[in-house]
Amino acid sequence: MKYRILKSIAHNFTHSFVSYMNYVDDGYVMDDLRQVARDAKGARVSIQWIPDSPPTASLPLRVRKSIAHRKTWLAAHVANSGADISAIRELRTDIFLKPNHQIAVEAHLVDDRGKEHVANVLF
Repeated sequence: MKYRILKSIAHNFTHSFVSYMNYVDDGYVMDDLRQVARDAKGARVSIQWIPDSPPTASLPLRVRKSIAHRKTWLAAHVANSGADISAIRELRTDIFLKPNHQIAVEAHLVDDRGKEHVANVLF
């Protein structure tokens, strides 16, 4: 397996989640995420993809629906990208407010060797 592709996988999956192509129930998921990040006042809002854990109930319903849908095709995305999902120990998306009040998004992936891959995601 080529471990160098894991950072790209994390980036691409997270980018698709926060992009304006992610439209659920007559609204953009990123609009809700932006508001959640602002309400968190600098604290990170984390969405845990692997290991699978339910999203917090404090997230808007639109975001929770999108998370559930995207989890269904995560394994296929990893396989189609040329990696094995068993090589991923953790995958999460962090959304937070930077000190200059801009919204930041980071994709974090930890592989089976314990190496962390972090990708900044622009949206």
